[in-house]
Amino acid sequence: METIEERVERLEYYNWLTVQSINLRTYPFYTLVMEKHLTEAEVEDVLSLCNELHRRFTAQTENGYVQYLPLLLHFAGMLNSKLKPGETIEVLRLQGIHPELMDKLYELARRYE
Repeated sequence: METIEERVERLEYYNWLTVQSINLRTYPFYTLVMEKHLTEAEVEDVLSLCNELHRRFTAQTENGYVQYLPLLLHFAGMLNSKLKPGETIEVLRLQGIHPELMDKLYELARRYE
């Protein structure tokens, strides 16, 4: 009979094989999630943060607002401590998650590195 530890090791190995067999360039955010060992709840928090910032970005853009640095600062301040803001923005952008927002945050992040 397989022990729980053996089963976990086997499942971790299968997970590793799965990750190796897919094109990770298509899903760079999910790749980062796995590399940084984020939990499902932590990923949901990141995506919820992105959704909230996208709502603000859309409203500000519609109102003619052109200064988005506060959005970048909010993102960086609220982001999970396991993640780096610049890297996270880049992979979210590459994966196509809120592309207009991430393009703007990426531009700002690069300017203020």
